[in-house]
Amino acid sequence: MKLQKGRFKKMASCPASSTLLSFRRKKLSGGTSKLVKFHLNDCEFCSAEIALLAFHKPAKKGEHKSPEIPMNLRILAESILCQNSKTRIIR
Repeated sequence: MKLQKGRFKKMASCPASSTLLSFRRKKLSGGTSKLVKFHLNDCEFCSAEIALLAFHKPAKKGEHKSPEIPMNLRILAESILCQNSKTRIIR
């Protein structure tokens, strides 16, 4: 697997995140599973995404609550949003 400069991104040919999650949970058919496995051999982005999906916990039945944003990330996001709103030109 080689990382080409500027190529670490999800491409149109990449499987959906939900497909990668199903692959990780071994819930795909044999043929689909083989196609995903073949894709993962050549795609660093999807390989990284599937490693990240290892931390995904399915919602409990009837639970649809979004996870809380960590405080340091919330502060950063708010500072960026406030900064952008001060520099915007109103047309």
